[in-house]
Amino acid sequence: MTATLIAPLSVRMAQSRPQVLRTSPATLGRTPENDVVVNHPLVSRTHLAFEFVDGAWWIVDRGSTNGFYLDGGRIARLRADRQLRIRLGDGTAGPIVEVAPQASSGAPPSFPQRPPTPGRAPAPRPGRAPGTAPTPAQAPPGGYHQAPPRFGALPQAPHLAALHQNASAIYEVPGEQRGHESIAVSGVTTIGRTPDNDIVVSDVLASRHHARLTSTPQGLLLEDLRSVNGTFVNGRRTSSQRLAENDVVTIGNSDFVVSAGALTRGRPQASVSGGLAVTGVGLTVDGKKLLDDVSFAAAPGTLTAIIGPSGAGKSTASRIVAGLNTPTVGAVTFEGRGVHAEYEALRSRIGMVPQDDVLHGRLTLRQALRYAAELRLPKDLSTSDRDEVIDGVLAELQLTDHVDTRVDTLSGGQRKRASVAMELLTGPSLLILDEPTSGLDPALDQQVMRTLRRLADAGRVVLVVTHSLTYLSLCDQVLLLAPGGRTAFCGAPGDVAAEMGTTDWAEIFAHVAEQPERAWAAYRMRHPREAAPPPSTPPGPTPKIARAGVTRQLSTLGRRQIRLIVSDRGYLAVLLVMPIVLGLLVLVVPGDKGFTRPDMKGPPPDDVGEVLQLLTVLVIGAAFMGTALAVRDLVAERGIYERERAVGLRPAAYLAAKIAVFCAVAPLQAAVMIGIVYGLRAMPTADDVTEPGTAYPMLPPALTLFLAVATVAWVGVLVGLAISAAVGSSEQTMPPLVIVVMVQLVLSGGVIAISSAVVTPFTYLLPTYWGFANAAQAVDVPYIAPDVSQVNPVDRASRDDPIMYPFWEPSAAHSAIGYGALAAMAVVLAGFVYWRLRRR
Repeated sequence: MTATLIAPLSVRMAQSRPQVLRTSPATLGRTPENDVVVNHPLVSRTHLAFEFVDGAWWIVDRGSTNGFYLDGGRIARLRADRQLRIRLGDGTAGPIVEVAPQASSGAPPSFPQRPPTPGRAPAPRPGRAPGTAPTPAQAPPGGYHQAPPRFGALPQAPHLAALHQNASAIYEVPGEQRGHESIAVSGVTTIGRTPDNDIVVSDVLASRHHARLTSTPQGLLLEDLRSVNGTFVNGRRTSSQRLAENDVVTIGNSDFVVSAGALTRGRPQASVSGGLAVTGVGLTVDGKKLLDDVSFAAAPGTLTAIIGPSGAGKSTASRIVAGLNTPTVGAVTFEGRGVHAEYEALRSRIGMVPQDDVLHGRLTLRQALRYAAELRLPKDLSTSDRDEVIDGVLAELQLTDHVDTRVDTLSGGQRKRASVAMELLTGPSLLILDEPTSGLDPALDQQVMRTLRRLADAGRVVLVVTHSLTYLSLCDQVLLLAPGGRTAFCGAPGDVAAEMGTTDWAEIFAHVAEQPERAWAAYRMRHPREAAPPPSTPPGPTPKIARAGVTRQLSTLGRRQIRLIVSDRGYLAVLLVMPIVLGLLVLVVPGDKGFTRPDMKGPPPDDVGEVLQLLTVLVIGAAFMGTALAVRDLVAERGIYERERAVGLRPAAYLAAKIAVFCAVAPLQAAVMIGIVYGLRAMPTADDVTEPGTAYPMLPPALTLFLAVATVAWVGVLVGLAISAAVGSSEQTMPPLVIVVMVQLVLSGGVIAISSAVVTPFTYLLPTYWGFANAAQAVDVPYIAPDVSQVNPVDRASRDDPIMYPFWEPSAAHSAIGYGALAAMAVVLAGFVYWRLRRR
């Protein structure tokens, strides 16, 4: 039906300004292409239509899921010849829409309403006249341009405050969500999150007292007040800088523009409404093109799907847009700023949800988000303030009812929304998801896609990489990449038939996969290539990413690690049972002397090797427990670590927290094991194990033996972390674990006396070799077991001859060498793990 000019109709959502419709038909729905946009979960994409027929307006249901209601009754078609008050989606709780026909003068009807909130007049809604094409400046070459959507009232939540402010340049945002347009600066002006500042920034990433502005004869001087997330001028972090006209000051996710000696909240309409622009992006690695001349644009409030066969570069494209990879050629801009050139200033506005879940499954949703909030939000944000942010995020994602549910018991769709919740804590306006529907059934697939639709409708730019083709109709734009990273289609889902000759996505995929060159050539004929700009690079050295302090991160990560151990009952049970089982193994060791010197009169007893077997159980058991304790930890949460590092996690704090917690657990296990051994066999005492006249060891033998065993357990923890950092998956940890334990068992010296000149040097590289030496010194094995082969080989002529394992002889020098060797191993292993973490 051709739109015609008719008598106007006034439509108003509750507590918002009326919108006047002057063409028929006009639609109301949740998505931006409607004339009236109502961002509410009960509202369908296109919910109803306003049609002017035979001189009267009619409200017609467009096949919506939940319908519309008048006086509690659902209605399919209603004549709007008087002022009406209808509800959408539910007769009692749905959003209210007030409709009233107007006189042709255009004066709006007198709706009963509260006095308007003071504030500036709403910015004009963007858009262009029907039928006009975008100018070249509005879209990248070969890309698809979308007019920014039109919004009424946006939901209130702390994580949305900056989004509302920056969006106010192009959306109809209520005045109380925008603040004043221009802020005069005189004298000294403070900027921060709390009300005691002269300029209050309602942004979760702003510190309580973030920055200070001083008006001087030379202009405005901006000083950072040691804020957590930093103060930026034109994308560069600064501690102090004199401001010039049109400089952009960024605090958290909030922008201010310097204009005539004052600050203007929000950036110019042209910058914000531009949203995301990817222009001529290409990536070549080792001579192979992964992406080739990819261009598209995505306005705020839109959902874009990136699809294509395997090997088309979909995930690569998403990582470039997120700023994680740098293109070889081309540029990515967001809100008029280079993503790669100004990444430090923009990174908190970009949320990246990887394919794997980025939440610990053993924590409840609230616990996981609280730890994430501690890591990502300023330290001066109180616990109640952080909880308020979390509650707002959960409400937006409809997860409030699951806040105390363990993450691993959530459904697939709920877990994916929980991963999104992690990213929304910082209030990003660009959200990128990599395969969020992978492995989900069709119902959960739809649930996730509808969630993304709502997130976009709140004013964000949302990009989703997906293999699912079922719900592409929920998207505003589809980017189809062919193998080799070339564009085969870019446009609205409804345009695919005109460009590709069919609406069957399976057929389109087959064609693109089989003939990528032809598909790309056809696209280029429709959209001629233009010269790609050079990749944006920072002017000067790349600044360091702002991060919270090591101490704060260490505290948060340590508490989270303890919570993870306690929350996993199965894992906790294994930790408790393992030392008990290993301690009970001494029951199979023959003999009853334990750590005492046997009667040296007469022939040697049959159980001459009892002490070595007891020490083998203790030393190898400690090494095994320490290694097993940590061997799966790093690799199991690698995806979580990589995402947290991208938003400011320090590798040193992460590793230190792991070492601190595991090295606290390991000696506790060792104490249980050695306590059982002491209970089943005689505890070593100075009278039993110390040769008369020997002044070493200075500590009681029982305590010295515990220290020797605990030290082996500590180094075992680092061996486990090293294995975990080196392997590619949790399944790959078991072979190295078995090999490491078996090699240490055989070459420790307690089971087999190693005399080979070739093998002996390798034994010095094993923690159990030095651990066994320290344990042997603790109980003075050469004194209490002089007849074992390691002490008294068959060719040994006298007690004064050198023994095969000289470091078993108790002495301060031997002890220093033994513990020093273990300390050196610990440093080397920790350095290796840190190096691996830094590379991630």
